[in-house]
Amino acid sequence: MSRKTYGTVRRSGKGNGVPRGWLKQLLPVITVVLILCAAPRIQAYEPSADAVIMTPTVTCRRTFAMDAAREIWNRVLDNPCLMAEIWTSCGLQPLYTVTRTATGFHVSDSSGINGDFSQIDRSGNTRTFYGTGNFNHWAIPSFFTADGVIVLAYTGDGSTLSGEAAVFMRGDNGISRLVMRLFSGILTRRVGNRIDSTLENLETIMGDIANEPRKVRDGLKGEARRDFDTVFSGMLISVPER
Repeated sequence: MSRKTYGTVRRSGKGNGVPRGWLKQLLPVITVVLILCAAPRIQAYEPSADAVIMTPTVTCRRTFAMDAAREIWNRVLDNPCLMAEIWTSCGLQPLYTVTRTATGFHVSDSSGINGDFSQIDRSGNTRTFYGTGNFNHWAIPSFFTADGVIVLAYTGDGSTLSGEAAVFMRGDNGISRLVMRLFSGILTRRVGNRIDSTLENLETIMGDIANEPRKVRDGLKGEARRDFDTVFSGMLISVPER
């Protein structure tokens, strides 16, 4: 059995967020505020990764432990496009589309989340990603955008891995930050649940890469299969191209 331990979700700021019972009453007020504060009135800006970490609108932290080799984990984190292909071939949900960009990679999923990310720091025990995202959803105004920093810090002893995943989010404008704070409780729970499910699925993928590499490779095609051979060269038994 794989062993997993997940920590509690914490958010920045004080208080306990908006009680669930008030959400329906607050929605009309928020809608009016969003309509009155139309996009041309908003002065959006792009804070640096340090600014996002120092003054986040919402913060979510999760601790984890899994059966995985750090060497494989590092290669997984450094190759998001390949991992999205493996994720899809395994039939995991939600469905992610990850494409390379000039500065990193673009991510979108079936829930409407869109983001452009780049890896801004790496070491043997950490990976840090910075990105800007929005929501492609009819109920969410186009000017609702946020910057985010994802910090993964971990240690491993060969076959096991433990650490913390921290997500810092900061609204790009006053309205985005207002709405994020109002719904901070729901937002952090959703983010925390997504982190937990993603880590669990990644543990499954890494177990397959370590124990059944041929099966993982056979589920890929074309460029993804060639990327798999390159990324895990020297770790896995090579097999001829079909």
